[in-house]
Amino acid sequence: MTAPTDPAELRAAVWRAAGDLFARKGFGEVTIREIAALAGTSPSLVMKVAGSKEQLFHRTAAIAAPELPDVPVSALGTALVAELVDRQRRGDLEHLGRAIMLRVNAPDPQSVRTQFLHGYVTPLAEVLDGPRPELRAELAVAALMGLATTLRFFESPVLLAELDAVEAVYGSVVQRLLDGS
Repeated sequence: MTAPTDPAELRAAVWRAAGDLFARKGFGEVTIREIAALAGTSPSLVMKVAGSKEQLFHRTAAIAAPELPDVPVSALGTALVAELVDRQRRGDLEHLGRAIMLRVNAPDPQSVRTQFLHGYVTPLAEVLDGPRPELRAELAVAALMGLATTLRFFESPVLLAELDAVEAVYGSVVQRLLDGS
């Protein structure tokens, strides 16, 4: 790969490479040399553009929760599970799995925790009516995180073989958590 010559393109390539590697491997497992190779540049240019590895992590390790599906709250649990299962089918990096990887070895786990809560739990709690919306939102996100982890990191053979059943059964579980029943 040819190194970008434009400073803005170089910076963007470094940030993209770092964000991808940190999300897939975690802070402790990523090296500046790997980031450089993926960005198509040298380790010294990565350091010039980014500063330290920790600074690069903080700049690129943003947790970006997907928008909530545009469905009635009564169908939100099923829709959230359907999106998670669809990402699994496509082989896309699961947002919740990315959040786990970012938190595990983060140089500042508290900042990742804060991003996670604001990105996932808060928007979900805001659409819920009734008592204890924050609790119900956290329980639903915890259930989704468990499913994402089991599918992506543990590659559960039964679940992966029966994604349609997972979607149907687990969607109703998440919906019950959201409903508070």
